[in-house]
Amino acid sequence: MQGRTVNEADERRQSTVAMTVVGRDELDAYGDNSILDVLQRLPGISLDGDLPKLRGMGGGTTQILLNGQPAPPGFSLDTLAPSEIERIEIIKGPTAEFGGVAGTINVILRSATRLRQREWRSNLGYRALAPQGSTVFSWGDRFGSVGVFLPLNLYKWANASASQVQRLSRLPSGEISQQQLLGRDQWRGGGLNLSPRLDWKLGEEDALQWQAFLQRNESDNRSEREIRALLGPVPGSVLDRSVSRGTFEIARSQLQWVQKQADGTRYELKASGQTSSSRSASASQGQNASAAPGALRDTLNSQRDATGSVGARWRQPIGQHHTLTLGADLDDRHRRELRRQFENTVEQITGTVGVPFTARSARMTAFVQDEWALSDRWSVMGGLRAEHARVVASSLTVEQVNRFTQFSPLLHLRHALDDKGRDVLRASLSRSIRVPDLGLLMPRYSLNGSYDKDTPNTPIAADSAGNARLLPEKSSNVELSWEQRLGNNGVASVGYFHRRIDGLIRRRITRESVAEASVPRWVSRPANIGRATSSGLEFEIKGQGAELLRGVWPAAPRTLQLRASLSLYRSAVEQIDDPDARLDGQAPWSSTVGFDHAVAKSLFSYGGNLAYTPAFATQQTDLQRVWRGASHRVDVYALWRFNRQVQLRLSVNNLLPADSLSSSRVDNLDGFAAASETRRQNHAQYTANLVLRF
Repeated sequence: MQGRTVNEADERRQSTVAMTVVGRDELDAYGDNSILDVLQRLPGISLDGDLPKLRGMGGGTTQILLNGQPAPPGFSLDTLAPSEIERIEIIKGPTAEFGGVAGTINVILRSATRLRQREWRSNLGYRALAPQGSTVFSWGDRFGSVGVFLPLNLYKWANASASQVQRLSRLPSGEISQQQLLGRDQWRGGGLNLSPRLDWKLGEEDALQWQAFLQRNESDNRSEREIRALLGPVPGSVLDRSVSRGTFEIARSQLQWVQKQADGTRYELKASGQTSSSRSASASQGQNASAAPGALRDTLNSQRDATGSVGARWRQPIGQHHTLTLGADLDDRHRRELRRQFENTVEQITGTVGVPFTARSARMTAFVQDEWALSDRWSVMGGLRAEHARVVASSLTVEQVNRFTQFSPLLHLRHALDDKGRDVLRASLSRSIRVPDLGLLMPRYSLNGSYDKDTPNTPIAADSAGNARLLPEKSSNVELSWEQRLGNNGVASVGYFHRRIDGLIRRRITRESVAEASVPRWVSRPANIGRATSSGLEFEIKGQGAELLRGVWPAAPRTLQLRASLSLYRSAVEQIDDPDARLDGQAPWSSTVGFDHAVAKSLFSYGGNLAYTPAFATQQTDLQRVWRGASHRVDVYALWRFNRQVQLRLSVNNLLPADSLSSSRVDNLDGFAAASETRRQNHAQYTANLVLRF
């Protein structure tokens, strides 16, 4: 409606597709240090380390986009400061434009400002090893028809952890080996982001936008492993030490032309280019039981990705009730990897070491969708997404070409139960695909460092290799949800989803003779194993404490904001007959609760968040089982706004940390049996953040 600003809550309520939008107001409200601090408060999102997952589904089923484009390999959202972000769109399920299986997290970087802006943010923190922190300076201004925004982010990290592993193995001959590994790891590093944006208004209808994103990280890691033989033969190496240093770089540039006409017609053309590269050098050396040093092994790794893409969008209102949208994208991606190994300065050349591997993907996507307002209360969106790709994975001796074409129809329905749209029902049917990452397609081999290359490993410490014959997973999806608006920006919702996945990708473990080792080794390779299903119920409630607690706490302050979510999941893999044959990493349930309170008549606010996931087991294959212990994360903060220009935030992430527990077991795999239990130390992170606007 003309003259009225639609906020994020209104946009969510009016959308035909179930989605959540986090805008600048919410990004600024709590003074978060990291984008992960923002995401972990949102319902339906769980964190697996630094990787966010929707519906508990990881492994590429949750799309991470940066300005509508896939984030490059090796990129971490944790390196983005909230002040660099304009908005975050969380789309729960496939759409004609983006596809996706579990859903999409689209991070939109800030555009050029309408008003002059100067802002400096700096934080200093500590976690386990050494001080860490970041500083972000943002400058924005407008010069006539040209707007400019330039944020610069410098950051440094440090962390450490101790681990203890108990492992037990039994050979077909009946020989039993039991070992204890004591590990100590340190990670240090730092980097910078530079993301300039320019907005040039060419006239009343046309605008030209240019955005770039540059990032460079450097890391310095050290590890030590002490291996003790509790039963069976003494290992060839009882003490291993390694050091590694690496760099990671991204350079992206995107140019976009947009024309908006008075009748609502919108044309958009865009072109982008991106390169990312990583290089690392590591050195490791063991020591036997007689304290004699083992071979000195040096490894050099390099990986380079290059992507070019072009796209077009046309949005056309048709009469009073239809809006037609057409779009197409072409992108070409190329990856090159090279791993070189030296033993006592002598280079090792095998089928996968010392030779380059490449993969190339040429992909074309087109979509059409019609948004149809059937009445004031009913709306429907129908669409079709078509995808065609040609993927080539090759080395000096092998070349594998895969092609696929997929047509994915989608139908989304929205019904408002009242005239004001405060109660909304949504339903959708869709198909989508998950295309394997190029890294899974590389036919290269990687040794598991837990066992020396001249020592037989076990099935639970398998080496890894790619599979150039992998095909995409295909998913058929059903979504149902009910949503009610509470107060101004509160909401209560219940959602159900079901996924049927064909061509599920999962790793298989087999014993092979490999050129890199003098003894047969267990090797894990991804493969399409069959069909799986995943279903879930998701509950969310958030709003003012005065409304939510009206019956039990009548005097609850209106400045108290409460939120809670509960997600229940069930998944099964058809080829595995076990009640725990679930999708990788998908817990049976997870929950979050949190609050934020701005103290009345003061400049002080505080809040906290608790996320909890129970312990659960996953039957990976008929013979392999993994288990994860329960995890919880408690984050708290206090925020002082001295005035509009100055604020100070003190926070503790992962307050009351607990060790991470996990185990893995393989029973009678070709006569072999093995088990391991791992305990890894976690630490709290303390941070002070200062913001100055001038």
